[in-house]
Amino acid sequence: MKKIRVTVSEDIWRLLKKDSEEFGINNNKLCNYILDKFKYSKKFEIDRFIEPQGRPLKKVVQFDLNVANKSIYYDILKANDVDIEAEFFRELFEIYSSQFKYQREIFIFQETYKSVLEAIKNKVKIRILYLGENSTVSPYFIKREDQGDENFIFVYDDENKTYRNIKLKDAIILGTLNDKIQIRDKKLIENMRKNFDPFLGERLLIKAKFTQIGESMLKSFTNYKPKLIKKEDDLYFFEMTLENAKFYFASFLKEVKIIEPEKLKQELKKSFLEAYKIYE
Repeated sequence: MKKIRVTVSEDIWRLLKKDSEEFGINNNKLCNYILDKFKYSKKFEIDRFIEPQGRPLKKVVQFDLNVANKSIYYDILKANDVDIEAEFFRELFEIYSSQFKYQREIFIFQETYKSVLEAIKNKVKIRILYLGENSTVSPYFIKREDQGDENFIFVYDDENKTYRNIKLKDAIILGTLNDKIQIRDKKLIENMRKNFDPFLGERLLIKAKFTQIGESMLKSFTNYKPKLIKKEDDLYFFEMTLENAKFYFASFLKEVKIIEPEKLKQELKKSFLEAYKIYE
């Protein structure tokens, strides 16, 4: 038997692992299937399967050139040897769409990203507007959670006197300050860098029981998925923070029953009752 070893980016490794779990096929079967289907043609042709179901295969993207792009538009076409404009733009959109979500986010918010990286490099504080709140923060690093697809800036918030994770896409940089960053808890910062958790807080042992539908949902709900410690009969044991658990398990509704801890049970119960009142 021949063993194939391929070094890929961490993102591709995680995507393959996620698909293996969600589609219920092991790694060998998935990799061999990819080889089998692409062995003579590397085209991802699924249109002929989708078309009989009446699903639209093509949509039109329409937009107006802004002043800056309009002024150099024909220079752009000439520099890229463009004969057919539609093909040129189709390629641009395909390149953009082929990137992972967190990469597309960095691409869109790269000015914010670069400003934060510069502040981290120079060890200086920044002034930001985040969800309507104006704060001075000390940025330490930018990272994403292993199972997530959003970028977070880990900071110390001077106003609230606490460490926080701020979503890159929601942060507006108001300015870079001359004030130097103070390292208050080096051990905590390094631990967060190595074991990043966007929700922060104490990690708890969660015991849960799922319906058959819930077990299927568990395979599909991969964003901020908790670490599975073990499974005993029909009980699942996870490790995660309280905030992560509230966010993650709320989507399951009646398809999961939290056994422990009591605090999480009460938090979810309170949230569901508040939602129920909205529809009374």
